[in-house]
Amino acid sequence: MNKSYKKYFIYYLLGIIFFSACEEVAIPIDNSVTNIPLSIDTVSFPVINTISYQVPPDIGSHEFLYFGKKEEFSFLYNLIRFSNIDSTNLYTFDYYNDSLIVADSMKLIMSFVSDSIEKNVDFQLRYFPNYGDSIFNESTTNYTNFDQSIASSVISSSTISSYSIDSVTTQLKLNFLMDTTIINTFKDTSITSFNSSFLVELTNESSSEFKLFSSNNSSSPPKLRVYYREFSSDSVGVDTSFHTYYSSQDVSIINKPNVSSSDTYNLSVGLAKGMRSLLLVDMEGWELPKRSIISSADLVYYRINDDTLIGYSVSSYPITSEADFDKFNIFEIDPYDVELNYLSSASLIDNKLKIDYRKISTDYGRGVKVNYGFKLQSSPNSDPFKTIQFHNLNSNTLYPVLRIIYVK
Repeated sequence: MNKSYKKYFIYYLLGIIFFSACEEVAIPIDNSVTNIPLSIDTVSFPVINTISYQVPPDIGSHEFLYFGKKEEFSFLYNLIRFSNIDSTNLYTFDYYNDSLIVADSMKLIMSFVSDSIEKNVDFQLRYFPNYGDSIFNESTTNYTNFDQSIASSVISSSTISSYSIDSVTTQLKLNFLMDTTIINTFKDTSITSFNSSFLVELTNESSSEFKLFSSNNSSSPPKLRVYYREFSSDSVGVDTSFHTYYSSQDVSIINKPNVSSSDTYNLSVGLAKGMRSLLLVDMEGWELPKRSIISSADLVYYRINDDTLIGYSVSSYPITSEADFDKFNIFEIDPYDVELNYLSSASLIDNKLKIDYRKISTDYGRGVKVNYGFKLQSSPNSDPFKTIQFHNLNSNTLYPVLRIIYVK
């Protein structure tokens, strides 16, 4: 290889390395090419501490709302908040304070996922007339921090109704009809930032599971419709219509779930159980050599169960402080903050989870960040009722190890 060609070839390879590092993909290098001042090294770091812990269930970003019972999980009630501006982005609830506009009724509509339900039950509706601002947060509200007694008495009831979508398709819905008393509270401007929230629950406890669409489902989210009449003068009616307001947040509140001994013993993750895990990789004293770039930093987690599981993903973040690896803990609030910019996620493939920690490992190796360990938790789009368990340090052969490959 002549010097000129060799020079440009090296520039080409360095360009590949630079853009590969930016795009978080593997670096393609042909080891058969000679006379190139690049080399590949591999280093493995053992995981020295692992622990699982439990926090209150968090399924607020899920696309469904649940009532009744599902397997070992029991649902207490659902909280729904509606946008204060309608679907056309034109009309807030202040609109109905006009003397020429009479709001006659309001209806909360919820759609079931299934078009066939064997057991018909009664549902009831409450709201929060004495509270402004936010009543709940779908990301943080759970059975430990919400007081159901602050809701009003029952303002409406509904049973399951069937509606024809077309000649072959039907949809089951709940329709909670409310009178002008409720509308007057929603449009009252003396209540600063009225919460526009409702509490929906089963009238009687049920052992069945009922699944409805949440605000995270764009096709059939909960709707709030205000039916009104508009007059051109104080006595002449000209229009009867309605405005639709869509839910902005909602969450199913799950009663405290039980954990099994295997949940606490292994590395466990699961949304509805609130299971999360921590692990610490021993990278003490390691420095990434100068002029080196990490091409991969993979840690493989091996699932304990061997049944087929498709579409389950796990998220992982580096934590920002020292963790307690001594014993299984139950927390009301997760005490382990994370570095959000270093999110890594992957899906289970053949019961193996391979997570790439290249970005954060680079900063560990350069001394930019301190290694306190990693957190594992289920991704929001995974089955919330599935708890996944991985081998920990007590496994003879399938314990996790971080393997880093870098180019220098």
